Amino acid sequence: MTETAPPRQLPVRLPPYPDELLSSWISRHAAFYAVPPLVMLQHCLPEASSLRAVDLHLSGDQEVRLASIFAAKPAVLRRMTFINVPKSSHRLIAARPAQTCARCSPGSAEPAPILRNQLLGWRITCVHCGTLLRGFGKGELRSPFRQNHRAALRGEKLLDDEAERGIRTWTSATEIARLLLMRRV
Repeated sequence: MTETAPPRQLPVRLPPYPDELLSSWISRHAAFYAVPPLVMLQHCLPEASSLRAVDLHLSGDQEVRLASIFAAKPAVLRRMTFINVPKSSHRLIAARPAQTCARCSPGSAEPAPILRNQLLGWRITCVHCGTLLRGFGKGELRSPFRQNHRAALRGEKLLDDEAERGIRTWTSATEIARLLLMRRV
């Protein structure tokens, strides 16, 4: 029984944008090489089922394999995913970008990269510059909740600390958010 040789390092490696999502980075490579993103992913990880799955569940072996193909450090790839985010917080991660930072978004890039904070449902400010994130659309409506801005920032910090750093208070901030967002009968 012969083992298949691992794919070699890609000849051209595009640098990741700060806070770029792993699936976005793989998709940009796929666009450069003119192949579908899933084909690029399965070239690197034949067992991978979807780009979203790689963002949420990346094993150590997969991390090392991707790192060797893309000539990157495994720690860099790990920071591009949500594997350190507890499963209870996964319900607050959007499937598609829901918001953007007008100041930090690399809007001129083609294809446009997807940044991690564009998917984090608890983020209301940019991780890098601290400005308010904006929803995608033609225009921004003024928020009727401006008077609650300070409380919202505190809530963002509590959720961010739990999801990104594993810091918990007397109870899970994610569970509190789940209860507050629960549909009432």
